[in-house]
Amino acid sequence: MAGLSLVAGWLADRLGVCATIMTGHLALGICMIAAALAPSFGWIFASFLAAGLGYSFLNPASTKGVMAWFPRYQRAPAMGTKQTGVPAGGVFIALIGARLVLSFGWRGVLAGFGAANMLFGILFWTLWREPEADPETRKSDPVPQRGQGTLNVKRILTLSCGTALLLVGQMSLLTYLPLYLKETLGYSSYWATQALAVVQIGAMCGRIGWGAVSDHIFHGRRKDVLVMIGSLSVALTFSLSFISLASSLTFLIPLIFLAGLCLIGYQGVSYSLIGELAGQAKTGTALGFMITINSVGTILGTPLFGFLVDITGSYPMAWRALSGTILLGTLVFALFVKELKA
Repeated sequence: MAGLSLVAGWLADRLGVCATIMTGHLALGICMIAAALAPSFGWIFASFLAAGLGYSFLNPASTKGVMAWFPRYQRAPAMGTKQTGVPAGGVFIALIGARLVLSFGWRGVLAGFGAANMLFGILFWTLWREPEADPETRKSDPVPQRGQGTLNVKRILTLSCGTALLLVGQMSLLTYLPLYLKETLGYSSYWATQALAVVQIGAMCGRIGWGAVSDHIFHGRRKDVLVMIGSLSVALTFSLSFISLASSLTFLIPLIFLAGLCLIGYQGVSYSLIGELAGQAKTGTALGFMITINSVGTILGTPLFGFLVDITGSYPMAWRALSGTILLGTLVFALFVKELKA
């Protein structure tokens, strides 16, 4: 996903939303069908790597589409709604993925999802319409800054570094929560994955809900909402370190739901902010840059969490270290990110 994000964002700004998203869906579909036909692990590894390159086309282009269609006072909930696709897919797989594999085999499921990606790419190509010039959309956007035609790399880089640290928390939660519940607390594999579904449901609520909070309570201020989400995420991640065999479901389920709400639910707000900092003409390039920086945090941070568990033999220690990482990202938002005036 990191490999082509910057290129994909640049292409979205030049080729447009429709062509870029169509390319991404077709690439994903072809690569997943190739993975389904894999004769060896090396083949499937290469197919998934190529699928990640294809997926990198979708986020910059779809974000640019939301920026074009919605005025600023409606943009964060719209962006959050668009971003619910990721956790919705996670809920779907957590609930019925195992049944699909038992019924059709893993090759059949991968091929089916590949075909679905190609179908939705064609549907998008058919249904997408470029928005007409809307004075309300333009009127609500931030006041143009000096150097409007070029990206303010320092501003984009600062926000990207903050979100990269939050993304370490997001991916560590998704990756290690089921293992934590299974290995430390003795839950079955089935119930550990159902807990993951609860996290993803929280993420869906957060991606829409935080956008509404940003637009309707904070009047379009994104930075303040990100600082709030980060602060809550620090507390929730730290609280995960206190889960024990004696913890009741009435404590565990709300905790992991709220963790999903905050740690995964923030991206609609951050994507809205990156689009507003860059301006509509440069949204794709800016988001591609942001995703590239964020991917570095994910690639390094997620295995470091597992390494810390291995060398200390303690998930609680790793959760506390993760809360410190998220605190650092929150401080970046609070101290260094500057929003434009609307």
